[in-house]
Amino acid sequence: MKEVPSVYTVSVPVWCFIDAIQNNYSRKLQFFILLKLVYPEGKSKLTARELSFLELTDGIGRKTTEKYLQFFIKKSWIYYNPKTQYYILKSFDRIRKENKWQNRLAFPVGYHNYQQVKAVTGAVLYSYLHRGFWRRLAKRKSVQIMGSTYNFPHSKFNFKRKPAPVSVSWISNFFGISQASASLLKSEAENIHLLKVKKNYGTLIADKINMLKSLKYDESKPNIVWHKGHYRFQLIDTIYPLFYFTKRKSIKA
Repeated sequence: MKEVPSVYTVSVPVWCFIDAIQNNYSRKLQFFILLKLVYPEGKSKLTARELSFLELTDGIGRKTTEKYLQFFIKKSWIYYNPKTQYYILKSFDRIRKENKWQNRLAFPVGYHNYQQVKAVTGAVLYSYLHRGFWRRLAKRKSVQIMGSTYNFPHSKFNFKRKPAPVSVSWISNFFGISQASASLLKSEAENIHLLKVKKNYGTLIADKINMLKSLKYDESKPNIVWHKGHYRFQLIDTIYPLFYFTKRKSIKA
């Protein structure tokens, strides 16, 4: 087996992570990324010895390995050449083209973080909409979200290290995943320092009971929490990524 440097990384398209969380194959994607790391040339005979190495590295058994391989063969990300007896791993750009994933953004994954697919997925989703928020604001110059007004500062403004309001419900609705999943993904990304998350709160509420009565028919259902000795409205968390996306090549439709 060819030895690969420990610093080797692959730029995984963001839509691989998004599609995996939408279609419940994030754990399988972890295994596919491992294959891409171990076999940068894109092919292997996957001998018994090689499979044992993969299983030891990924913490899985033979039945799971076979199930994952069959999944990606059926998905056409892997195919077997009976003449050469090699398993061929499709390139990420070919996968992008076949799935019409035009977006070039990618996340660099190596041996150090390939087993943190859920956390990386959280970072990808929230950072994707972080970019979307600032680009929308650049066009509109001003937007209002849950009572807060955001203005775009100036033409030379660099949004990459500036926080943006990205709610769990926005993630849930935009990507078609549950709010519970969206919340968990954010926490996992924050825990390994891929996202900076800031909790935000409104002014104090003197009478919680009367406020709840007045909000009974409010469709936005603002959350009231206890913070620093008072009840307050919990506003949208602001986030910004603690990493930079890489970019893959452009592909033709």
